[in-house]
Amino acid sequence: MKKFVIVLAGAVLLSACSSMQTRDTKSAQLNAELGLRYMLQNQNELALEKLNRALEQDPDSAVAHHYVAELYRRLGETEDADRHYRKAISLDRDNSSVYNNYGVFLCNEKRYDAAEKQFLAVLKNPVYTGRAQTLENLGLCMQAADDKAKAEEYFRKALLADAKTPKALMGMAQLSHAAGNALSARAYLQRYNEVAPHTPESLWLAVRVERALGNKGAAASQGLLLKNRFPDSQEARDYLRSEKP
Repeated sequence: MKKFVIVLAGAVLLSACSSMQTRDTKSAQLNAELGLRYMLQNQNELALEKLNRALEQDPDSAVAHHYVAELYRRLGETEDADRHYRKAISLDRDNSSVYNNYGVFLCNEKRYDAAEKQFLAVLKNPVYTGRAQTLENLGLCMQAADDKAKAEEYFRKALLADAKTPKALMGMAQLSHAAGNALSARAYLQRYNEVAPHTPESLWLAVRVERALGNKGAAASQGLLLKNRFPDSQEARDYLRSEKP
């Protein structure tokens, strides 16, 4: 889940009389933004309180529905999250960020075809500034779906949009390594390391790539970095097991 790019600038039960009240859109917007702030600080109870309040003040606030969907996604309340994403989209069909985030949600739920449709809806917006990140998300989603051809297609498009898109570079390195093209994998890893810090994932991949190229010294150097920087990672454990005779 954490690999995807989320873009952010449960059942919310409204009483029957709420729809008859005068909408307070200004207060709803304020409470929605407060809810987002609390959510980003992991103060989920306060976040839900503010977002519920926003929806009471304006049941048709697309922003509030979007943010509460994000909160429910984080909490693992998938049915509530799904409902609020769909409501947010129905209220604001021009908000590309909602389509992107709904796509992330659907991909994490392994609803890959539906996720792809949401991401592609984002790309129909010619002025959307997060185009490279959405293409990156598409590549990651297709990679999760084990559709290597589509994953490569979208990663390459992401890199055409922004040559320094880190997850697309890592994705291409992984695909190249899986295809047995170690030189290409190394090249993508080198580009990745120019724009993003080392991770357990990148270092373990570097070890395997250098081994495939017959560079034992370089592989050992990457393995030492992995052990020293991320000693508790699964990748470090995999590396140590691979070193045993």
